[in-house]
Amino acid sequence: MLRQLAKRIVGQKPDAQDEPSPRDRERVDRILNKISEETFLVFDLLKDGMVKEASFKTVEESITRRGILSTFEQVRADAYGDAANIARENSRRFAQAALDMPEPQQRQFALSVANAFERFAKQLQAVERKMNEAANAKLMPPEN
Repeated sequence: MLRQLAKRIVGQKPDAQDEPSPRDRERVDRILNKISEETFLVFDLLKDGMVKEASFKTVEESITRRGILSTFEQVRADAYGDAANIARENSRRFAQAALDMPEPQQRQFALSVANAFERFAKQLQAVERKMNEAANAKLMPPEN
């Protein structure tokens, strides 16, 4: 009985996506733009070095590194948000399934699973919120 319920609630597994999502494409474009920006700065310094004295120490050495790391931080935060949405969807499905249960024990079990998914979603969103706050704190310049 519970296996049939689980199959009905979970349903079919989604097929793997062949193409990247628009959000992933935007991230890749951001990383490539950072790499292009740093490459331009290096070649500009090389050109200046041929004409006059130039130093590579003036180049912001970690433009690309920081850009990629911030993108990965955003991906992690988004993953927590996506997982929270999936947990909420499963919570809704178990709550809906509880309405169809004939026995009170089965209904109570399905509702407790729904509540567990909802608590998990709240925990995931709290982590996502903290990660976003930390990322925003890094982007904001310190006030004097």
